[in-house]
Amino acid sequence: MITPIQNSLYNYPPLQYKKQPQSTNNAACKKVLNLNNLPFYKNQISFGQSDDEKIRKYMKKIRLKHTRHGVTYKNIDLYNTKKLEGIQKDIDVFKGLSMEQIKFIAKHSTEFVLQRGCHNMCAHCYAKAMPPSYQKMPDKINKIDFEDFEKLYYGFKELNKKLGFSIFKSAKNDYNTLFHDADSSTIFLQDKNGKVYDYLDLSKMVHELTDKTVLFDTAGWNIQDKKTQKRMEELVKKAASSDEYDFMEFNISTNPFHALNYRALQHLKNGDYEKYDKFRDIYTTRMANVLFTFTPLIEKEQVNLLARALPNETRHAKGYREDDLLKLYSEVFIKLLKLYKQDYESGAHKVIKDEEQINKNLDYLNKKLKKVDKSMGINGRLADIVTDKKIVAYKATKERTYANPHKAVKAFTDGLIDINGKLYVMNWYETYPTDIQLNYKNKDKITAPIHPSLNEQKITSDMLEDLDNRK
Repeated sequence: MITPIQNSLYNYPPLQYKKQPQSTNNAACKKVLNLNNLPFYKNQISFGQSDDEKIRKYMKKIRLKHTRHGVTYKNIDLYNTKKLEGIQKDIDVFKGLSMEQIKFIAKHSTEFVLQRGCHNMCAHCYAKAMPPSYQKMPDKINKIDFEDFEKLYYGFKELNKKLGFSIFKSAKNDYNTLFHDADSSTIFLQDKNGKVYDYLDLSKMVHELTDKTVLFDTAGWNIQDKKTQKRMEELVKKAASSDEYDFMEFNISTNPFHALNYRALQHLKNGDYEKYDKFRDIYTTRMANVLFTFTPLIEKEQVNLLARALPNETRHAKGYREDDLLKLYSEVFIKLLKLYKQDYESGAHKVIKDEEQINKNLDYLNKKLKKVDKSMGINGRLADIVTDKKIVAYKATKERTYANPHKAVKAFTDGLIDINGKLYVMNWYETYPTDIQLNYKNKDKITAPIHPSLNEQKITSDMLEDLDNRK
């Protein structure tokens, strides 16, 4: 995505105007001052009858100032949000929120969370994801109600319409997700009439609001899970057959930290080679199936590998280092090659139509492996594996850097809207709760604890006062 050019309108020298005699023709004056006659303003802003006249005049004044300086991009940071106060008052999802609070939500909405909980139990998961456990508890939820997601979507859509631009353009992140601690393969919603919205449908709605790339991340699913397998096959076919979803990025995580591989390595450490082979085979077979299923999107070059491991020099971390990761991928690719050959030689041609495709796909995946991410945060369950004192000390330094909400409110650029509408901000090492919450139907419901490292201190709305530079 292209980041808007940061341009300060207020460092320009004052413009010099020649004094002109005032016209006595009031009609002519009104014609000149009617900005809606200018192509730049025409149909850019719509206001309901309840919108304050002062807001309209203020926005037109700022727009005119931008035009004089040749500024064509639109960004909420160019406006004083106090002078926009009231533009949101008829939008139900923002009930009780100020424009400064809404702006803060938009700037930190990296994750539009639709579901909580994951069965993969990857040790390196920054969110310390646990299996969902609140299905049958009336006061707790692990999935957003479609009505609340729809309320969020239409609320921000209406606000963007009133502003004349997307309020999310000011956010520094260049992507969004629909998850925090859930696997994308499990995420879908159903409305009260029974209509199902898959991950692509929901991503399209978020993309319409933010105009950013939407990520789909999966660490795989049980090969015996026929429902998820069918849903993923249908999703891949839908995404691959149209350019409508080219804004999507599909990330597949084969990693040594997955619960299945972790169990295999524990058996290896204990000298039980039979059980090591059993769990290693289950995991590599599973991931070969995931890559086979996503082959049509591999051919569109829309698939990335989330290849993450510890540096080779990390002590006391055998099985989790870069060389171990490459060995793991080698085993997965051998099984993927076998699936490709079976598909082609059997005449099924489910994903492989000719032999050239096989080599092309494997070459593409091998190139993706050249970039192994070794800069992971050591938190959650991974902290129980990694005992290298240097890495542990580095983690502690990172956490101490922003152990103050007044610093975090200015420095943290990412965050999430939980399934009950609460906003949290984070830097991938630690998380701060806020007192900001959208007006969801389920706003009083309890959700699973947020990670990483949820701080007991809270970012409060009075801390936002110094963030608005525009007077």
